[in-house]
Amino acid sequence: MIRKLVLPVVIGAIAAVLGGCGKGEVTDPYIKASLREAAYGEVPSEQFMYKIVNPTIVDTLDNFVVARQGNVTMFITGNHIAQQVGKMGDMSKLTFNVIKRFKPMVYLQCMSIISATDSVGVEHEKPIAIPRVSEAATFEPPADYTRTEMVDLRYDDTIGLRDRVGKKLSIRAKLVHVDTDSTSFWMLEGDKPCPSPFFRSDERVVPAMLRVKQPRPTLEIILRMLMKTDQLFDGGVTLVGVEPFPGRAENQLCGTVEIGYVRFLDTVFMR
Repeated sequence: MIRKLVLPVVIGAIAAVLGGCGKGEVTDPYIKASLREAAYGEVPSEQFMYKIVNPTIVDTLDNFVVARQGNVTMFITGNHIAQQVGKMGDMSKLTFNVIKRFKPMVYLQCMSIISATDSVGVEHEKPIAIPRVSEAATFEPPADYTRTEMVDLRYDDTIGLRDRVGKKLSIRAKLVHVDTDSTSFWMLEGDKPCPSPFFRSDERVVPAMLRVKQPRPTLEIILRMLMKTDQLFDGGVTLVGVEPFPGRAENQLCGTVEIGYVRFLDTVFMR
């Protein structure tokens, strides 16, 4: 008797499910909003789920997309999202289904990307390092950072440079990106008086340079934004190594630094 009852019960359950499917459309949980509306909560969403339509893609790198609408710029994140965006065709006509996250900064975690002809999900299996931020107007460098002028970093001063290894420096410098056949890297450049005591003159200057240790992708994108907008590097670095003297003498390259923080517009980004 039990076996005879099983089939009708299963059929009835399937019929109920199929019958329920036609009673209403599935509601899209993502609320359409601009970057400003999402960032400042101007459009309410209980789960902070937003649909960002056709933002301007400023830059992409690894797990990050920098998107802008009006005067609001935000990070959109996801594992290998830059690669996904690159495959979606016209980047000016993409929609991002995102969840707004608040720590350690406000950013948008992308769940899917939609184009006119395709839709792809974005993975989040691996954690993504998000930078800490502070408002530039009220930011004060930590006490262990010493304000240093590039002119004070003399490539011929071996003892002085070695004494600075491990020290944290707050500096302003020109940002330079160097591309070679086999590698690319960032440099910080400033002018300094020619070190020779016989030719020292205010009219004769040579560049003092620092090589930047490869930064995290979030800070790498900020450096790219500084370069695109022709701004100086204004931030904090730690001297992690001194260049051997032949290289210093030939290229005026003092050593290698690691970025601790950098200012961009009204925000300070920290590693």
